[in-house]
Amino acid sequence: MTALAIEVERRSGYWLLTLRGELDRQTQPDLSRAFDELLGAAPHGAECPHIVCDLGGLVFCDSSGLRALVIAQERARERSGGLRLIEVNPSMAALLEITRLEEQLPAYDDLDHATNGLSHPE
Repeated sequence: MTALAIEVERRSGYWLLTLRGELDRQTQPDLSRAFDELLGAAPHGAECPHIVCDLGGLVFCDSSGLRALVIAQERARERSGGLRLIEVNPSMAALLEITRLEEQLPAYDDLDHATNGLSHPE
């Protein structure tokens, strides 16, 4: 059985999601629910805080996991937010490159780089 742990932390101007375990068709609904909660928290038309996903503890990701990330990115952008990835392991980086999603799902070296230049509304 696959397992995915999702930690959510509110920071100044963004949400930090830390993922650990496997992101696949069985666990993807849990991640999608977490994104739904965050993206639904902002009133319609209000600026959505950016979301940073720490993938350092992610050991596996399949196409359904990628789809959840892409949908979250699209929904966040609709609300003037965005999704940024950090701690992307080599296999995930290769998956993003193979699927040509590295521009749509930008990966950063660390949290400081990912949040540099973000507005910090409160």
